[in-house]
Amino acid sequence: ALSMKITEKEIRSKEELSRALEKIVSLAYRLLGAESAELALFDQNSGLYHSSFVLGKPFKHDSQAMLAGAMDGDDVISSPEVLVQPLVFSGSMMGTIRVALKNNKLPSLADREILRLLSLQSGLAIVNAEYTSEIVRMKRSAEDSVKAKTGFLANLSHELRGPLGIMLNAVELVLDGLCGPVNDDQLETLTMVRSNGEHLLELVNDVLDYAKVESGKITPEMEMIALDEILQDVTNVVRGQADSKNHRLVYKACPETHGVECDRRHFRQMMINLLTNAVKYTPEGGTIEVWCDRVRGGKVKVNVRDSGVGIPFTQRERVFAAFQRVDDAYSMGQMGTGLGMPLTKKLAEVNKGSIDFASEEGAGSHFWLTFKMVQITEGAGKSTEEQQPDADGMQSRILLVEKDEGERKIIERYLRHIGFQVYSVGNKVDALEVVNSGEVELVLIDNDIMDDPREDPVEGLRGGDVGSRLPVILITSRAFVFDIEHYLKLGVDRCLVKPLELKDLGHTCRALIDGNFAGSVIDESELVIDGSEPPIAGLKVDDVLH
Repeated sequence: ALSMKITEKEIRSKEELSRALEKIVSLAYRLLGAESAELALFDQNSGLYHSSFVLGKPFKHDSQAMLAGAMDGDDVISSPEVLVQPLVFSGSMMGTIRVALKNNKLPSLADREILRLLSLQSGLAIVNAEYTSEIVRMKRSAEDSVKAKTGFLANLSHELRGPLGIMLNAVELVLDGLCGPVNDDQLETLTMVRSNGEHLLELVNDVLDYAKVESGKITPEMEMIALDEILQDVTNVVRGQADSKNHRLVYKACPETHGVECDRRHFRQMMINLLTNAVKYTPEGGTIEVWCDRVRGGKVKVNVRDSGVGIPFTQRERVFAAFQRVDDAYSMGQMGTGLGMPLTKKLAEVNKGSIDFASEEGAGSHFWLTFKMVQITEGAGKSTEEQQPDADGMQSRILLVEKDEGERKIIERYLRHIGFQVYSVGNKVDALEVVNSGEVELVLIDNDIMDDPREDPVEGLRGGDVGSRLPVILITSRAFVFDIEHYLKLGVDRCLVKPLELKDLGHTCRALIDGNFAGSVIDESELVIDGSEPPIAGLKVDDVLH
């Protein structure tokens, strides 16, 4: 009777519950040498029994009357060879087990105890089924909640990045002298605007990256990375921030053979998060050190230590908690989203590494990343990125379809600056007129026009002999998988996500016009995967990318 281990199993359906109850009836029938055995479930709403599981001969006495008497605690004396045991759990009546013994045999104390144990197992099976159902419901609700949260964060981030990108691109054009001469005072003011705008963009990107990682769908592009090169690079990136607070930023060179296998962009982001935090939480005139150590287990530890305000032991758990920060006057006065460290932890785990720290209030903090170490041979693990010059427009003709006049003017001004001829319009009707004139070699179109349900612009642009050969670049503020799948169906060749890198835009236009573009429809780092089923049957994320 105790061998079923009901509580150790998941009962996930009515069929599984039925099989468990049938087994209990079979045990009662066999263990008690019964002539008949029945388990009936009780319906609280109707006050009647239902769903009986019966073995052996039919019972001689009325089922409902006898079982109702057992439920009310009445002694049923019409058949002394019949045992009736209620199924009660936590005060709730769930049903009864009824057993008729053979040859009018009277039940012993042992028989009653066995039936009591079997009734307990029956009650546990019913509760188990209800509990499992509730757990499944709660899990589904939690998944829906995470999906809604990450979707909201990703949408919000993309919507913020769009106008922010316009502002930064506008400032860049002015600083480059494309809007006329810039005097020293204007240069100083615009440089400050650009610096703060880039900082705001970093904060927004943190939210977007956190949403991507939280979705559980992010896939790192693993490669060998030479630690000495990348640590020098990220240290130089934050040196200006450190100098502005009179910090001494010290990088201790790593051996050239020390490397890790990691996504290069992720590693760079993790280190910049650690270093900017060290700068942020260290008062004026502090010291920040960066170095790496080889540790046991074939691993390497990358260290960032500061002489800052430190973290009280009682607040350790807040460090890696989203949207939280250490609760002290200095820390609370710093700017940030509270996502830098949670994001760093998740990126470390995604790349098969870990992060930890030691800190003492008032005595600074020491954070470290630990990864499996790889040996770097000469020339391997180095970054191959080079600063590209602007593309050469070569007077190629581009049609720009953009509703927002401000963004249209910025893109138009840059493309003309690098040598393209640009026809800019704000709607589909004007775009078709330009295309039908046979003047353009490529179309740039904004997702606001693509998303208009009343229009199908790509089909219109490619409807004729002239337009059918046109490459189309989509400029989008949305980068969910289902969005990109929709744009693919409409026939775009390349999706560029806001905020635009104007230089990248120029090179993409040039490559598509020349017919030698070899990249993906969208960069994987920009793609937001929300965990939902693809709306296009059989279409995978890799298909979206390539």
